[in-house]
Amino acid sequence: MRIAAALIAMLAFAAPARAEPLAYVTQQGDDSVAIVDLAQMRVVETVKVGKKPAGVAVAPGGSRIYVTNPEGRSVSMIERGGDGRHAVKAETPVGQGPLGIALDPSGVRLFVADWHGDSVHVLDAATLAPLATVKVGASPSGMTTDPKGARLYVADRESDSVSVVDLATLQRIAQAPVGRAPFGLAYDAAGGGDGRARLFVANVQSSDVSVLDAATLKELRRVKVRSFPYGVAPTADGGRVFVTNQHDGSISVLDGRSYEEIAALRVCDYPEGVLVAPDQRHVLAACWADDAFVAIDATTLKLDAKLALRSGPRAFGQFIAP
Repeated sequence: MRIAAALIAMLAFAAPARAEPLAYVTQQGDDSVAIVDLAQMRVVETVKVGKKPAGVAVAPGGSRIYVTNPEGRSVSMIERGGDGRHAVKAETPVGQGPLGIALDPSGVRLFVADWHGDSVHVLDAATLAPLATVKVGASPSGMTTDPKGARLYVADRESDSVSVVDLATLQRIAQAPVGRAPFGLAYDAAGGGDGRARLFVANVQSSDVSVLDAATLKELRRVKVRSFPYGVAPTADGGRVFVTNQHDGSISVLDGRSYEEIAALRVCDYPEGVLVAPDQRHVLAACWADDAFVAIDATTLKLDAKLALRSGPRAFGQFIAP
């Protein structure tokens, strides 16, 4: 069901105009990015980009935002000016079907997953100049790096695997099997209480999440969730993991230690991109079929706010500055 109201705000959002942080939500049906003030849960700007935007990555500090335009076969770079306003500063062709996008932790290099090219394009983050192309598995989608920027992890959807790229040599050094059709993935530095960093991988067609040891790529657990999981986001301490289930219209909440499902939150239709807010107080998700963006209390698991957006919000990637 499409949302008619402009804004439903509840409980915890009251702050001065344009407070930090900001969320950048790709609106695929509108060829734009909605810029959301999370303190007030309102759209403060809308920036037009390329054709059918999907993936998004925000640079450390939030001065630059990068967006993939799959149907336009391009990447747009948005810059935030000193006055806080945003504008597209560049758009460059990239591959045959750019989808997932990520930055190294320093914000110097940009990685773009080419869905149709079975590769990752490496760009200079300041100029968008091409630096290298790395072959990975079939139909790469979600990507993430480790906090030190040593490795890039890539979900190879049609290969049912995760590729690992050494970021010093820009060579693929490993490929690990996971569930069917992996799409979104997230790095958990905190681990499951034993200090061992983990990688969470949402497997769309097997409706489960693969939990990998980030160092060895050994699968530690395969956790069943709901239908067609898309995105995954752990809390900073690894205690909870949130998984958006597209076809079930829910967000699974997993215990990060036992891997048991704590709850299945039905807050919107066809949830996709998901992140835990920097202050760890809220879980934020884009809802494609509802044209909405939601904020859920990370402790009580209650819906705090639901914001109406334009057509087809996806927010696939790091849509808040790390």
